[in-house]
Amino acid sequence: MIDEIIFIIGSIAILLGAIHDLVAAIGMLRFPDFYMRSHAATVGTIGGAALPVFGAGLVALVYHPLGSQRFFMAGIAFTVGILILLIAPTGSHSLVSAVYFGRIGKKPRLVVDQLEEDLPKRSDVAELVREHEEVPGEEAEPKFTFRRV
Repeated sequence: MIDEIIFIIGSIAILLGAIHDLVAAIGMLRFPDFYMRSHAATVGTIGGAALPVFGAGLVALVYHPLGSQRFFMAGIAFTVGILILLIAPTGSHSLVSAVYFGRIGKKPRLVVDQLEEDLPKRSDVAELVREHEEVPGEEAEPKFTFRRV
């Protein structure tokens, strides 16, 4: 009885993951800018990848023809699902913040932009670049020299 319930829950999780993937694909096509599309991609990754993996782990857990390998497969599925839940939002956040702070592409239309004060001014960036530029003719002496034998 409990095996059938776990199997049904796993199958529903796989179906919900497919629905998440469909919604994310529609969002990738319909959303106007990078920031909204990255949100759709993250929803597709978390809901469309992690949820079916957890569902497959539940199905594998109660699928008796696998024998003792079902515990191994379920453990791998749960581990992969947890890794997806940890890595996907972190990677998405890193991409979006790099694009925003690098001023790459079109800036999103915002009512309030609380990150604006964290953006470096162009004059500050130019000053930092000048400080770290190498002056021609002042190259450091190499520590090692190579000669042919």
